[in-house]
Amino acid sequence: MNTDVKRAEILKFICLGLSYAFSYGYVCLFTNTDSNLTVCTILCGLAVVAVIWLELTMWQQQLLGRFLPTKLQKIEPRFWEVILLLLCVTTYGNQMTGTTLLFIHAVAIYMVLVGTGHLLSDRSSCLMPLDLVNGFVRMPFRNILSRIFSVYDTVHEHNIQKSEGAESETTEKTRPRYNIIGIIGVLCMILIIFCLALENLAKVDDHFLYALESIDRFLSKISLSIVIVKFLFSIPIGAFLFGLYQGSVRTSIEKEKEFHSKVVTESKKLRFMPDTLYSIVLGIFILVYLAFCLSQASYMFSAFAGVLPEAYTASQYAVSGFHELINVVLINFVLLSLVRIFGSHENRILKILSTVIMAQSMVFACISASKIILYVSRFGYTPSRTLGLWGTAVVFVGSALAIVHLLTKKRTFTPWLWFSAGSYVTMVFIAWGIVSR
Repeated sequence: MNTDVKRAEILKFICLGLSYAFSYGYVCLFTNTDSNLTVCTILCGLAVVAVIWLELTMWQQQLLGRFLPTKLQKIEPRFWEVILLLLCVTTYGNQMTGTTLLFIHAVAIYMVLVGTGHLLSDRSSCLMPLDLVNGFVRMPFRNILSRIFSVYDTVHEHNIQKSEGAESETTEKTRPRYNIIGIIGVLCMILIIFCLALENLAKVDDHFLYALESIDRFLSKISLSIVIVKFLFSIPIGAFLFGLYQGSVRTSIEKEKEFHSKVVTESKKLRFMPDTLYSIVLGIFILVYLAFCLSQASYMFSAFAGVLPEAYTASQYAVSGFHELINVVLINFVLLSLVRIFGSHENRILKILSTVIMAQSMVFACISASKIILYVSRFGYTPSRTLGLWGTAVVFVGSALAIVHLLTKKRTFTPWLWFSAGSYVTMVFIAWGIVSR
């Protein structure tokens, strides 16, 4: 066994230990709700362990030559590690906790897929939903027994090496046999000496004495039966997580790449829609949107001038049409997806019409944002209004990047995803600051 393989084996068993510690802490997270600080501390600790676990897994994978990332593939997991840590910190503010916890779990899973190269594409893409299914279902459950297999493989390999080296060992000097009872006795003596040292240090400094008494009170509260129950509940969680992490090492990344190539090949067979028909459909959408904007211009664009339409209060105007316009933008994204899936990618007229649709989506996003900004300028920020501004920013940037993709064929999903995640974390911090005032 060469040096790299030995290092990989050591890393594997470190990760095995982390799986038990992480899963036990995860159970403690949902059974300890004393305060936001306690939950946030446990969650941040779990995030740090998850990041270390991923780094060790990536190192193990590279030692075995299973995945050699490019420059971008090295940067992307670092981005998601930072996002995970920041999301965990925001839980202290207790703002949008349910949504944030959902994002935390999704980011933790996706971070592993990105770091170990188990994405369908070579980086984040519009196939992200399939990637998450792979991370939440296929990878962990397929390798759910990885903890057992990891120990078995190591023991089996050790027995093979032992049998192969039995003949050579007879010529070597026999290793001394250690007295187990003697070792235990010496360790007990060292433990007694250590306790005496702590006792004397506590007599010297009151703060040190208080720290020892706090530890003693904490340990006295721990019930062995509760610890055992938590440990039993943590076993399937640890098996799931180790299946995801170690499964990414045991499983070749070629499976995802083969599936991606099949998706690309089969998608070409779906482009059966006539370009002319699609052009007519897009033209109808564009004309309807244009007629709507012209007929409702005074109502739609008055917020840009800071003027409320007659018979509307600021709250009524902000709510009226906000969600509907965002829904229209989302509908336009679905429409663009249908054009890209079932239509030609090279037809110039379709590209122009799709670009116009996305430009109109940007206008609708700006109108929605102006409504919220006018509301905020009169009544101030709240977490829900901040969340609304974030949503409009995400769809606006998504529309703009879609136009860039249509005109230049550049892959723009990754920067849009990074912007969405980064701006969400920023928005949560802003909402936290607003509430804490």
